[in-house]
Amino acid sequence: MTFPASSASPRRVFVSSVIEGFESFREAARQGILAADGDPILVNEDFPSLAASSRNACLDAIDSADYFVLLIGSRGGWTAPSGKLVVEEEYERAVARKQPILVFLQDVPRDDHAARLVRRVSDYVEGAFRRTFTNELELQRELERALHPLLTNPESRLTMPKSSEDDFAKPYAVQGMTMLRFVLMPERQEEVVDPVRISSEQFGRRVYEIAHSADVGILSFERPKTRTLERDDLVILQTDNDGRNGARQYARIQISESGRLVIDANISGRAQQGDSFFSAMVIDTRDIEAVLEQCHQFSAALYDEIDPFKRHQRFGYDVCLSGLDHRRLERNPQPRSSFGMNMQGTQVIRAFGDWRAIARADLRQPAPEIERAVVLLERRANE
Repeated sequence: MTFPASSASPRRVFVSSVIEGFESFREAARQGILAADGDPILVNEDFPSLAASSRNACLDAIDSADYFVLLIGSRGGWTAPSGKLVVEEEYERAVARKQPILVFLQDVPRDDHAARLVRRVSDYVEGAFRRTFTNELELQRELERALHPLLTNPESRLTMPKSSEDDFAKPYAVQGMTMLRFVLMPERQEEVVDPVRISSEQFGRRVYEIAHSADVGILSFERPKTRTLERDDLVILQTDNDGRNGARQYARIQISESGRLVIDANISGRAQQGDSFFSAMVIDTRDIEAVLEQCHQFSAALYDEIDPFKRHQRFGYDVCLSGLDHRRLERNPQPRSSFGMNMQGTQVIRAFGDWRAIARADLRQPAPEIERAVVLLERRANE
């Protein structure tokens, strides 16, 4: 995964701002983007008549962009039906799309709406580092200066290494169980957990606390566990030899100094199934959703612990299923006398096939990501 994704054509840069009275500054932004070898997207000036609402045309254009530029002057501008400023809705769309965002503030007094937006996008931790401008020429130069290294020098951009087949070639296996593997990698490639800390008793106990917490629950107090270091990675393994209450809960958590996180957990056998033949043939996709929820919540809580100042905001992740055997994936399956058989056997089924971008905020609100992963796993598993 690379932000932005493609180098085959000029990077597309969306310009968001008020329109009325700001035309000369938008033109200056266009010239700055062109000077940086980018492809400017100015919907109001450049788009023809479309069979779409103005709102949808703008949001669709943002979706097509590689970078998002927000210009804020003296006015907040129009308010959308949502109650938010139009430019604020555009900003939120870019955030949701995990696009790099550049903010430029005109050095002028602002109305209340514009001032509120400036405070939001200027948040010290979760906002953007801003540059100010006073006139059109200054804006053009500042925008070119900011964009040129990003658009012309790939080495200056944050990049995600290609997803390694080793991450999914041999996931942790439990005999007779269908297992899910979740891998998360921060975009920034650096030491995230100090090697002394990762081997400490205090850190191990803190990871236990997070994994056992009611909000996460990927580990169970009732199951036995071991904690070891494997090639400088902290590995916590929960086994389940007796299957208390008829349900199984295996888990393996691996944390690297680089911030790479690998979680393995069983999908089959998690709930009491009166018919063992039934449980050997069908997996309820709701069990996959439940485990993925635990994985996302654990990741969010762990990064709050190891990166409290939120240096790491974007990640790549992927999910796979292994040990399906002849099981099929179904939502809320009902006992019956006959079953279709899955022919995937021992194959590893990956949802995305390469890193999928995810923002830190998405880890706390993962429902859309979980839905996408489950749909793709179901599609690939039942082919």
